[in-house]
Amino acid sequence: MRLHSSQREAVNPVGFADKPREKALGILHRAETGAFVDILIDQARRIFDDRDSAFILELVYGTLRNRRRIDWIVDLFSAQPIALTDLWTRNILRLGVYQLLFLDRVPVSAIVNTATELAKTYGKKSGYVNGLLRNLDRKRTTITYPGPEDPIRQLSILHSHPDWLVKRWIEQFGKERTESLLQKNNLPAPLIIRTNVLKATRDELKVSLILAGAEVTETRYSPIGLQVSSSPGIQRLSAYMQGLFMIQDQAAQLIGMMLRPSPGEVVLDACAAPGGKATHLAEMMKNHGTLIALEKDFDRLTKIRENSKRLGLTIIIPRFQDASRYQKGSFDKILIDAPCSGLGVLRRHPDGRWNKTERIIKERRKIQELILENCSRLLKPGGALVYATCTTELEENENVLTTFLSGTGKEFTVEDARSFLPPAAANLVDEKGFFHSYPLAPEMDGFFGARLRKRK
Repeated sequence: MRLHSSQREAVNPVGFADKPREKALGILHRAETGAFVDILIDQARRIFDDRDSAFILELVYGTLRNRRRIDWIVDLFSAQPIALTDLWTRNILRLGVYQLLFLDRVPVSAIVNTATELAKTYGKKSGYVNGLLRNLDRKRTTITYPGPEDPIRQLSILHSHPDWLVKRWIEQFGKERTESLLQKNNLPAPLIIRTNVLKATRDELKVSLILAGAEVTETRYSPIGLQVSSSPGIQRLSAYMQGLFMIQDQAAQLIGMMLRPSPGEVVLDACAAPGGKATHLAEMMKNHGTLIALEKDFDRLTKIRENSKRLGLTIIIPRFQDASRYQKGSFDKILIDAPCSGLGVLRRHPDGRWNKTERIIKERRKIQELILENCSRLLKPGGALVYATCTTELEENENVLTTFLSGTGKEFTVEDARSFLPPAAANLVDEKGFFHSYPLAPEMDGFFGARLRKRK
């Protein structure tokens, strides 16, 4: 596909041609300066065909998932650490090493030649790039890694996660479980969809997708979920355009089921964009009642409206508001899917492991406590509230609830989540009644959920 210069400039921030490896390089470059990879990948899909889009996704996510290990390897073969070279050259080398060592279907000559050509334009160190990659290809069997005498460093490099996170998880889960979690984080996340039960049953949706050429299987924990192994293009499917399903992981589906809103109720989704849980709640309410969907990022309100319209839901009212300050109304049910460190969904967002620091956990906890305290005042006596996050950390989960229940939330009690979840998900609830899921089970994201009841 050829683009006019104006189009190319709009979608490629540094103005390079529309080739998959060049686009992947541009995305990695921008990701290291703080841009969100998901948004950049979505933009690339609008420009490239399915084959090139898939290759870009493989290059970007594969490089990010293995970045720490790749940097270690480059340093073994370079006279200076990779951290000291310029941003363009650093990411050209990462792309090249990923293809050399992690992909077996790309010829070495194509990898090295393309990297060298990119380096002539970006970074201006083509000789350095060419020599390093060729030397690595010749001596790849000599690569060594840190030993078990330093488990944090060993796991961090072998499985490409930051030291601070590996250290935290070893302290929380132990070395063996941490290594399993790191390994799962480096696998592609499954594509899970939620049936819009107002328009179809799961069986009907399954048949429709199979007839359209997709490969699907029923999810284990969610009775309305399907895993899509392959498809002609998920957003081009007739079932998608008809609003028969929403892309949503099983764990996120179970969080909505924990709240269990009823038709006719007044419900608040405190942190709603892009609308996955809000639309699920509206479907459970059979599109009868009122659902206020708060979002403090104005641009993301559009996604709530788009998803609501496609699914045929009319009771969702998006509002540009901060959930920590919102004070209007009185609600039967409240869902707080709190902003968090996102450490439970790193396999879906591999750039997150490099853009986050340990400080984010404390910063998010302060916001979580403010939102929980504020929204709890809006709940009617006898009403139910679900507090949820997509993180693995105690400080953002159990500790937030402990602080709340011993302070301003003394009129609340914890309800056992098993009473509101499908029977298959009962083993995901601990002895305190809290819901936990981890990527250790390959089909689940890492989530935490707690259901609270306000005394009458």
